[in-house]
Amino acid sequence: MTMPTDDRLALLPSEADIAHYEEHGWWISPKLLSAEEIDEAWFGAERYYSGERDAVLPFEAGTDWTEQRGNILRQNDYVSLQIEQLWTLVHHPMIAATAARLARTPSVRLFHDQLINKPPQVSHEVSTVGWHTDIAYWKTCSSREMISAWIPFQTVTADMGPMTVIDRSHRWPRNDRLEFFHEWDLDAITARIASDGAELVPIRLLMELGQVSFHHCRTIHGSPPNLSDRPRAALALHMQDATNRYVPTVDDHGNRQSHLNDFLCRTDESGNPDYTDPDVCPVLWEEPHE
Repeated sequence: MTMPTDDRLALLPSEADIAHYEEHGWWISPKLLSAEEIDEAWFGAERYYSGERDAVLPFEAGTDWTEQRGNILRQNDYVSLQIEQLWTLVHHPMIAATAARLARTPSVRLFHDQLINKPPQVSHEVSTVGWHTDIAYWKTCSSREMISAWIPFQTVTADMGPMTVIDRSHRWPRNDRLEFFHEWDLDAITARIASDGAELVPIRLLMELGQVSFHHCRTIHGSPPNLSDRPRAALALHMQDATNRYVPTVDDHGNRQSHLNDFLCRTDESGNPDYTDPDVCPVLWEEPHE
């Protein structure tokens, strides 16, 4: 875990930036990454797609994209645990330190990561990301202050199907069940997510190469198809604040809920998944001790 150098500390969010994040549920950073760092991450992604691995997981995530699935939205989980260059990106001190400041937490740990690649010029049905919240998929997490970083591997323009957030939606009630990631009709979902007459304001997160966006775990987000002539690739980095722990959870029918982390992490003294497992959920940033 490397400390940001003094010349980069000025890039960390100010109190005004933190206030924006807390009010709106999202924030776009200045350029935290160099073109060379992004090139190295993209090289790692290409290694992953070609079948190379620096480490092998005990199982493959059921959502993982393979060539057999064709030219559709690619989603692959836990890539940083398998590819050295993506591990380096996930452990970038500026990204983790920024997340810690925005979430007002003394440390952040990895929860999991996803390599997402949106191909150009393919149908809405296979390239749209439906409105959802991250926390809806993290039912066994105790915290409601977890934070995600979205790290694009290229400049993101309006025609590329950019991540789109619903402004201030992290403050709405009943966001914990918005699991519409794989539903492509954004307009049809819209009427189902509006909260008690709140104004629904979508914000497209357009970014230059090297910028990173951050969003609250309860912020509603999704993305339209990529209408450009080039792929839109990014790493979604999901982080735990210092308070987060595993909580046994059942659904309305009494079925026990789980996350893929539950099958990767070590167990604690009670036999439950340990979300502080340093091999699966390493600390990415913590405040330096005096």
